[in-house]
Amino acid sequence: MAQPGKNILFLTPRFPFPIIGGDRLKSYNVLKHLAENNSVTLVSFYQGKELPEEYRREVEKIGVKLYVILLNPITAAFKGVVLNDLRNPLEINYYTQPNFDALVQKLLKTEKYDVAFSFFMRTAEYLKNEVGMKKILMAEDCRMLYQKRSYMESKNLIQKCIRLYEYFRLKKYEPEIMKKYDIVTFVTTNDINEMRKRLNTVDYRLLTNGTDVDYFVPPENYAHRNGILFAGKLDVWANVIMVQKIVKEIMPLIWKKLPEANLNIVGANPHNEILKFASKKVQIIPNVPSMLPYLQNASVFLHPHVGGTGIQNKLLEAMSCGTPVVTTPIGNQGIDAKDGVEILLGKSAAELANHTINILENKDLSKLISSNARDLIVRTHSWDVIFNALDELL
Repeated sequence: MAQPGKNILFLTPRFPFPIIGGDRLKSYNVLKHLAENNSVTLVSFYQGKELPEEYRREVEKIGVKLYVILLNPITAAFKGVVLNDLRNPLEINYYTQPNFDALVQKLLKTEKYDVAFSFFMRTAEYLKNEVGMKKILMAEDCRMLYQKRSYMESKNLIQKCIRLYEYFRLKKYEPEIMKKYDIVTFVTTNDINEMRKRLNTVDYRLLTNGTDVDYFVPPENYAHRNGILFAGKLDVWANVIMVQKIVKEIMPLIWKKLPEANLNIVGANPHNEILKFASKKVQIIPNVPSMLPYLQNASVFLHPHVGGTGIQNKLLEAMSCGTPVVTTPIGNQGIDAKDGVEILLGKSAAELANHTINILENKDLSKLISSNARDLIVRTHSWDVIFNALDELL
């Protein structure tokens, strides 16, 4: 375990509650673990007019000292994008706000912190020039690689322009900001290797993501599983791209062989580009209280990942539930499951469709993938495994 008694400052761009999305899931669990043996001060943005009191109570309950800066999207865009350095990426400028900086500087002057964490590169500006304490940047993923892949895969002209703009800004910004930190952590070795191509003098560490293997458990009766599932935050453009690929390219191939196959698209705030696919065979199920029943009831989780970086938390949850996953090699990054043993991998729409059909038709293959996937996640991505790595880091 980490030595007790450290005084830790932790910065996040999004409030870590409610626990929706991989970034909140990671920050909440890391904060909870750090607060068990250390004094932890959290400074976080909250996008809204007022932080709900129940959200504040839930975070304070885990033992952190909490400071919150409200972030209005309109004024943040004006201050961050118009008034800040336009040479920096938009995603950095948006979260570079004077009131947040003033609070952090005040805390740094009045408190003696042993370690400071910037969670996501979006909060890295606030600590980049600080000395006298150890600084850890939890970068999570390589942002320039993310924007490059998103640019290449997006069919929307506006999205293409934004992604390309961000990519060129990040090529310079990302390596420079990482030089300012003692340690930079990523969730996959793919992201580390990509950054090393640009900058090889930084102490990079792997701190992958975990999942609650005691909550995301397989169903008692596998015979009740039915249908194909895609899940995620449905207002995220990378997920919009995947849904388009599933409905337009993959499902038609599946329906040729299995015309009765149904697709459930489950997640928060579905984009209009997703809502238009709703039909008798394609169910759009928004804003569910829990993903667990959908993961337990699905015969296969179809995930044609093409853009983005980092690790796919939704696949960790699916595999923990023993839901067979069909994805791409990029979707498997950071999980490192063995193809044909713990996961099924394909690159083309035809390969992904064939794998999905095989899972739906071959019960023995389905059971094999299900059991092996669950075992892998318990061994490699339970929160206990992640916390041990975090303690070693400290």
